[in-house]
Order: sequence, then structure tokens, then C-alpha cells
Amino acid sequence: MIEWHKFETEAQWLELRNRFRDVTASVAPALYGLGYMTRLKLHLQMSGVDFSAPDRNDAVLRRGRWMEPAVALAVSERHPEWRIEPAKVYLRDPELRLAATPDFFIHNDPRGLGVLECKTVAPSKWESQWDRGRTPPLEHILQNTVQMMLSGAKFGYIAALLVDAYRMDLALCEVPGHPGAEDRIRDDVRKAWADVAAGREPQPDYARDAEAIRVLTRTATTDKAFDATGHNELPVILAQRAALMARIKQDRTRCDEIENEVKHLLGDAVTVNGLPDWRISFKPTDFKGYTVKARTSRVLRITDKRPAEERPDGGEEEAA
Repeated sequence: MIEWHKFETEAQWLELRNRFRDVTASVAPALYGLGYMTRLKLHLQMSGVDFSAPDRNDAVLRRGRWMEPAVALAVSERHPEWRIEPAKVYLRDPELRLAATPDFFIHNDPRGLGVLECKTVAPSKWESQWDRGRTPPLEHILQNTVQMMLSGAKFGYIAALLVDAYRMDLALCEVPGHPGAEDRIRDDVRKAWADVAAGREPQPDYARDAEAIRVLTRTATTDKAFDATGHNELPVILAQRAALMARIKQDRTRCDEIENEVKHLLGDAVTVNGLPDWRISFKPTDFKGYTVKARTSRVLRITDKRPAEERPDGGEEEAA
């Protein structure tokens, strides 16, 4: 049985999300390495880790919130026969602990109930991720599929509004029902909860999992040492890091030289004219004093102790 929890306000919706702590349609793509959340972060969230909530005033989130009614209006003009209704319902499968909050329901279609997911897209993403509105990213297809699963909808659509100062465009992409994909999602959600129960952590995405790794390493055991004997990969990546740090240092030195040359050229001038491709200013700026609250955090320091001829940066200690 699918539970339908109606809500009227964003606060009520957030209360439902916080109460149930389900895998929601917006984060389910992380099970497949897709979307804004990593697999490890989803695992930790399912385990009860309370990550800081996204900033509702973030420019992208704010744009989506403001433009959602406009997307629905654009769709209604494309399909005047439809009645498009704000869903305002938190759908959940209590056995799977899988949930979804569709943006809109579509009525008055001969196929039956439909779900509509609304997106706003910047021009750069329109070209690189949406194939100019022809194909939505896979994570959005998965999100819409979960919404159809839980609502019992007969069809789904993803509507994307291109937000551009000079032109607007609407992509309306149908997401067909796919019983095999739905079964796969159910199996993978069950497995994810089983991994949480067994304490099996997924492999981190080291490019994106800094926050999750901070959570996993925030405590330290006094006098405990990691035995790296026989760890063949660690010396390789440490040597690679040392070479990168040396290159960064060289690049930073050259950047400083260029900036000093520009400052010297400007003298007491505060702006630069005559360079149409560059905007340069060198203005006096006041900085307020502040105090930093005392805190304790772990700091990683790495010192290259290899022979001098093997060290690109002289073996200086670097903190990370």
C-alpha cells in the first residue's frame, strides 16, 4: 500500500521528509552514480547522518521555485486539454522506504493520471545536458519513473523551461512506463537499505565526497597508526600529489609575478581602459575585523621525505 500524505506548506513537506527519512525520488539516482548526491552520501543519510540542508536561497533552487508555476503554465498552453494540478502530496512505500513528491498531476488525458516534473535549465546546460531539449538527463528520467511508480500514474512527462534573457523555450519529454526499470529500482532500494543495516559502505567518489569523508573521519583515536605496509597504491598517489603541489606552487608564483606587474603598471590608477576583453580594477577596499569561534578540526599534513632528487618541491610540508 502506498501512503499519500497531503500537505499545504513547504514546512509541512519538510516535516514529512524529516519524519520518515525515506529514499526520495530526487536522490534515488545516486544509487546509480547520477544526480547531485553521491552514493556514499546517500548511504550516510540513510544511516541517519543529518547533512546540512540545501540553502533554499541558492540561486538555482530559488530559480526553480519561482519558475515552477511558469513551467506548468507553458505546458498547459502546449496541451490545453490537460488539467494540471499542483500535487502537494508526499507519496511513500513504507516497506521500501521509498518516497516521491511530484510537482504536478495531469488530468483529463485518456490514458488516465499522469505526473509532471518541472525543471528550469540554463543555456549552457540546455546545450550540454539536455541535447537542446530533445533528451532529459537520465537522473530526471529516474526521478519521474519513481513518481509514476508510487502514484500509480499511467504516464509521466518532464517539462524543462530554458531560462535565457533573449529567448525562452519549452522541452516536454514523455517518460514511458517501464516495468523492468521499476523492478530494478525496487531491488536496488532494498539492497541499499540492507547495506545500511549491515554497515556496508559504498566506495567514495573522491572528487565529490569531501563532505561525506569529513563525517567519516571527524573522530580520531589517540596513538592509532594506519599500517600502510604493502599498500602499493598509496606511494603512487602521494608522489602524484607532490608533483601537483609543486606545479601549483610554480603556477602561483607566476600568477603573483603577473599581478605585481599589473599593479606596477597601474600605479595610482584604479581602473583600466582600452582592453575590451578585460575588466581590471585596483581600488582601495575596507575590510571589517572579525573573530573566529574556537573549534577543533583534524588537519592532514604530508611531508615528502624522499631523496631530494625525487622531490619536485624540496620536501616541504603541505597541509590539506
